[in-house]
Amino acid sequence: MGLASDCRNFAFWTLDMLKGGKIKKDVNAIRNFNKATKEIQLQQQTQALDFLLNFAVNNTKYYQRYANFSTLQDFPVIDKNSIKTNFDAITSANQNKDKFTLVSTSGSTGTPFKIYQSSRKKTRNTADTIYFAKLAGYTIGQKLLYLRFWAAYFKKPKLIAFLQNTEQLDVTQLTDKYIKDLLSRLQNDSSEKGLIGYPSGFETICKYLDKVKAAPLDCNMKSIIGIAEGLSPKVKSKMEYYFKNPTVSRYSNVENGIIAQQLPNETSFTINWASYIVEILDLERDVPAKDGEIGRIVITDLYNTATPMIRYDTGDVGCLQTDNENTLPKLKNIEGRKMDVLYKTNGDTLNSFTMHAYVYDFHELEQLQFIQTDEKKYIIKINCKSTFIREQELVSLFKSDIGEDAEVVVEYVNEIRALKSGKRKISVNLYKKTLQ
Repeated sequence: MGLASDCRNFAFWTLDMLKGGKIKKDVNAIRNFNKATKEIQLQQQTQALDFLLNFAVNNTKYYQRYANFSTLQDFPVIDKNSIKTNFDAITSANQNKDKFTLVSTSGSTGTPFKIYQSSRKKTRNTADTIYFAKLAGYTIGQKLLYLRFWAAYFKKPKLIAFLQNTEQLDVTQLTDKYIKDLLSRLQNDSSEKGLIGYPSGFETICKYLDKVKAAPLDCNMKSIIGIAEGLSPKVKSKMEYYFKNPTVSRYSNVENGIIAQQLPNETSFTINWASYIVEILDLERDVPAKDGEIGRIVITDLYNTATPMIRYDTGDVGCLQTDNENTLPKLKNIEGRKMDVLYKTNGDTLNSFTMHAYVYDFHELEQLQFIQTDEKKYIIKINCKSTFIREQELVSLFKSDIGEDAEVVVEYVNEIRALKSGKRKISVNLYKKTLQ
């Protein structure tokens, strides 16, 4: 990796060893789980799940009513609102809260909330991160470029960032000059490095590289991971072309951690079954979705006993894919949040990546957003610095995807506002939201 990276790697694992080697043990456990047969994996899951469920019914007021449970499905499906409403009852009453870590989300979806994580969960999260980062090509000690909206979170102190070899890049600062200077620094830095961040930020960088007709870059990039937003095939392809390295998408959230991640050169998501139970439930009812159909992603966090999250509705939707009967399923795709999924005029869901493709088909546009307001009514918001002469072409393309009987209104705006998290939705469903 290089002397500096090797030293950082050595220091990290030495410190872990001095603290009892907990992270190393968990990394090895996760690796061994994923190498094991399906039968052994299910046995290990059952052991972890039984411990969690028994702990919850014996140590929380909320779950004590389910003490006579037989299966996981005897427990209710919960979401952010139910956790907020019952926070004290769900949180463990028989542990030292001084050892808990308070985790808060930015509330980018309109529902800010907090949970506690136990020290055991924090260790497991670190191990999950190390394991899945390695699958993407990143090794602890390498320089890590972290592209996100940092104003929504606390930036690492400069000394800590230096010691961890992390460069914090703000997605809101991606002007042409900023990108040009950043890429120049990367190409003049011969060290191995990884990039993690919002795909919308990747998209901005790629559009700049397209504009200047850039050739593939020599910057020794070893891993690229998209987080928090969907990674469209177009952006994935562009990133791999310019940075000469596989680009993968990670499915995670602040309150739980890494739930699933793509492997290089794969489109499906490998589920982190070692740390979670994942269910795909019907969009409207708490029953399993039909095979091959999208549904709500509901998870059970196996290692957090501080605020147990049992059958937690993440708010996201996706569907399972079973490669063969000897392996646990993967996530075939993740469509984003349920409230962001658009429905065609015939009632089917529209693949969110369809709309991302429009960004490159209509390169003259600065920003695009598609809003569904009723069963067959839609708004397309457009931010364009110059006169947009292809409006009818865009509307026709959208109607061919959403339904020819769609009623489409085009609105021109100066800016499509980002969420508090810095992410900018490409689709918003106001119609289905009012039905829930």
